Amino acid sequence: MLEDRTDHTNAFSEPNALALSKKIFASTGLSLIEVIGQDAAKLLQGQLTCNINDLMASQASIAGFCNAKGRVISTLLVVKSPASFYLILPADLLDTVLKKLRMYVLRADATLQDQTGNMRILGISGFAPEIDAPTGNFAVGQIPLTTIKLPGAPRYLTLGTPDQIDEFAGLLSSRYEFEYGCLDEWRYQDISTALPWFDINQSEQHIPQMLGIDQLGGISFSKGCYTGQEIVARSHYLGKVKRALFIAECQPSASGVVNGCKVLDGISQQSMGCVLANSVWSGINRALVVLQIVDGLPKNLILDDDYRTPIAII
Repeated sequence: MLEDRTDHTNAFSEPNALALSKKIFASTGLSLIEVIGQDAAKLLQGQLTCNINDLMASQASIAGFCNAKGRVISTLLVVKSPASFYLILPADLLDTVLKKLRMYVLRADATLQDQTGNMRILGISGFAPEIDAPTGNFAVGQIPLTTIKLPGAPRYLTLGTPDQIDEFAGLLSSRYEFEYGCLDEWRYQDISTALPWFDINQSEQHIPQMLGIDQLGGISFSKGCYTGQEIVARSHYLGKVKRALFIAECQPSASGVVNGCKVLDGISQQSMGCVLANSVWSGINRALVVLQIVDGLPKNLILDDDYRTPIAII
């Protein structure tokens, strides 16, 4: 559970914990980039908010990849393998991240490869897939495949080739009773644990602290320079972060909630922020919203949609 940012927020608190049934998710909405070469660590150290040099085979990290103004192009889950680094990120942002990261390679001995077609990312929820499964946030195990523990209730990402994943799923089916889940449910679980994945519409809109990346241990304030570092550090040390991430719910509307939709004060109609990501599951629309925190949150929040849909922080 992450600490409150102000007296007005209960974001990420225990009532949001999921009671998960045993499920496997063949689709997680995520893609994978592999960074190979002697300068792979140096390249990533100069671009991502986390400290690449602190990563171990047993510990991954969430990170932000920022532009020069400190706005997050994409959030990433960075995993160190014996010969390379894996970058796990929303599939919607794969091409954008590849294009922008390759601009910084120059003469470095580093190659970025889209491995989405060669590697599969399996989602597991509601149970630990083996007795020695990793337990800490973003801890990594080999059980027998690379498996990353996600924050909150038992949830994991497992990486492998299609054949390895099929074999692993067969192994799980021989040991556990589980169901197969869908992409909407997996995204709902991500949102319920405040994992700040987002799509292209919200790229380059927020600094890392507004997305809770610091709360998840994904920002190093001592590692030195990286693209956008000056803005990120200044916001941290001068206390100028004016927005924060919250988990919210609203009734699903006929037209659906659009990521990027404004969130308004229901009384003054003043813009308070926007929807970062949302997913509907079991008749509930759960969303991550980035909201102003300077003067506290109003009690009556609505979406700036045709229905003026009420939305509540949970």
